[in-house]
Amino acid sequence: MTTARRRLVVGGVFGLLASLSAIGLLLVSAWLISRAAQHPPVLYLMVAIVAVRAFGIARAALRYVERLFTHDGALRVGTEIRLAVYERLERLSPSTLAAGRRGERISRIVSDVDALQDRIVRATIPRFVTAASVAVVTGLVLAVFPLGGLVLAAAVVLAWVGVLVAVRVGGRRANAATAGLRGELAAEVSETLRTSRDLVAYGAVAGARDAVAQTGARLAETERRTAFLDGLGILVVRVCLGVATCVIAWTGVAAVADGTLGPVLLAVVVLAPVALAEPLEGLSAIEQQEQRSAASRRRIEELVEADDDVVDPDVSAPDPVGFALRLRDVALGWGTADDLVTGLDLDLPEGEVVAVAGPSGSGKSTLAAVLLRLATARAGTITLGGTPIEALTGDQVRQVVATLRQDEHVFDTTIRENLRIADPAADDLTLLDALDAAGLGPFVAGLPEGLDTEVGENGDRLSGGERQRLGLARLLLGGHRVLVLDEPTEHLDAATAEALLRDLVALAPQRSILLVSHDERALAAASHVVRLDAPTRIVDRV
Repeated sequence: MTTARRRLVVGGVFGLLASLSAIGLLLVSAWLISRAAQHPPVLYLMVAIVAVRAFGIARAALRYVERLFTHDGALRVGTEIRLAVYERLERLSPSTLAAGRRGERISRIVSDVDALQDRIVRATIPRFVTAASVAVVTGLVLAVFPLGGLVLAAAVVLAWVGVLVAVRVGGRRANAATAGLRGELAAEVSETLRTSRDLVAYGAVAGARDAVAQTGARLAETERRTAFLDGLGILVVRVCLGVATCVIAWTGVAAVADGTLGPVLLAVVVLAPVALAEPLEGLSAIEQQEQRSAASRRRIEELVEADDDVVDPDVSAPDPVGFALRLRDVALGWGTADDLVTGLDLDLPEGEVVAVAGPSGSGKSTLAAVLLRLATARAGTITLGGTPIEALTGDQVRQVVATLRQDEHVFDTTIRENLRIADPAADDLTLLDALDAAGLGPFVAGLPEGLDTEVGENGDRLSGGERQRLGLARLLLGGHRVLVLDEPTEHLDAATAEALLRDLVALAPQRSILLVSHDERALAAASHVVRLDAPTRIVDRV
């Protein structure tokens, strides 16, 4: 048993003890009040008095320990789940991950994993505690007053079944839709924020705002429905336990009259259903959490059980000695769609600058994914340093080949930490050398905080060119010899783009550069250009 699961078991035991302490507090108090009404010597009451105090203190203390262990264990399990999901996602192709919008993918990967984690502390352990508490109290009442125990057992079963039916019939659709609507809302908010400037420029803010509001209203409606079911579940429990209390009181009075039940114990058995109200009232929330977690599990499984687009060889070839790329008669495409590119021939000798041009949708980004071993070619041969790329693992290829995208992500932290993603052990001198090679050294040297400068969310404190150069420095720090630059000058003004291209070409003697672009300025910087011309996908060499 792992450490996380041991802590969950310990937490569950403490949770049960906390629940029993709350029940014991009520039942012992009932006995104490009833016995005190008979005016016995005070010493007869001392044990009960001490027990009331002990249960009152233990209830809070045990609940704290239970939360400490269960939440720690759940967080550990959540970490294990996240690592497993991320490791699986690493093997998926960009086409699989591209299904859906960015915010929705984030919701699946983050929120749905959280829902699986929440199942432990909000469903599994509470259900165990509730069932055990019910068994203990019902057994106690059966031992003292069998008829009352049967009535209590019947009420508990009726309440439990009633809540299950109400939640599963009335809440299945709402709970299943909640996770999807949260992902949809996250996607719309993310897209609205990323395109906010364009929306303002084209006067489309009102439409985007209305779309977000409509999705938010639908989500609020489903959450109101789940809140109604919570209230309905509590009502069912209280009605059942209230009826049980009345029946036990009525039959208990008769039992006291005929001498089969002690008068002091009458208060205990009458209040037994009340003692079970707290654990049983959480049944609706438990069942709804189960439904939400089940929906999240299906969404996660749908994502991670997708077929691998790239399969590493069982026994990989040795690491390539050189880093020249050679493509012959290559066909590219995604999934079951038609080929984007056919008959592609491309040579990228060591230390050369080659460009790939073509309109949007012509297969440029697909080519970049194939060269990074994030996707496979449908036909043809690709070699890296003379070794067929399919004989190498993805990690072997990506140690040599790396990409810089037009929307390269910059994390909301310092320049130093953004660079150390590529090499966690790099010292400041190494970081500064990489920045100099990327043309960002003088800029960083002129900052008051230097490498400790915060770049802001997604690098919003940097210009577009500075973000691109920071991403380039990160690639250089990783020691990659082949750089695939996907639209490196996109969204940059002419002067910034030209300066970036000059610095990129200057890297060529030690590295090979593949410029994937439709920008004529980038094409002019290459020694030759391969054109992917729609619709015939004819390849011309310039």
